[in-house]
Amino acid sequence: MKPPLLAQAILMAIAGPCEAEFISGDLEEEFAMLRQASGPAAARRWYAWQVARSVSALLQLRVRSGELTQIALLASLAVAAPLLLLDRLWQFVYSQIPLKDGLGRAPEILAFNALIACACAAALGASAKSRPCAAALAFAAGVAVPVALCAGAASVPPAYVVALALAIPASTLLTFARRKSR
Repeated sequence: MKPPLLAQAILMAIAGPCEAEFISGDLEEEFAMLRQASGPAAARRWYAWQVARSVSALLQLRVRSGELTQIALLASLAVAAPLLLLDRLWQFVYSQIPLKDGLGRAPEILAFNALIACACAAALGASAKSRPCAAALAFAAGVAVPVALCAGAASVPPAYVVALALAIPASTLLTFARRKSR
């Protein structure tokens, strides 16, 4: 039995490529021993608690090293910037329409934006060199997308924001996993 997948993904995303393998290995050893001694449910709770306790310290470590800034910048440029540019393009086109009362964003425009954002996220995933790096990029892109959508001047449906916040990291991780399986 493996540790909880969500806790492992969070650990990989936050720890960074240098520390993730070491920390994950140590936690998995402890998890296996605790699972034999106390059972799988207690071991899963312990693992999740250890990851939750470590998040703050690992983030501070990555901020001090500058690695987190680089990943956040890369994810923002790769995914959030195209979304903002498409939003600005839509606003320009919208401003050129006379008598525009009642016009909102067409579903086709939102679908096109989602397609472009997922393609950019897939390219981001293909550029990742390791699993922790891919997890960190996916996490950063997942955070950058709602920020970019909220920063745009036009209102966006909340369901669209949630859908993109889930689809972007998924496309990043799936592209990385597919590239590594070849």
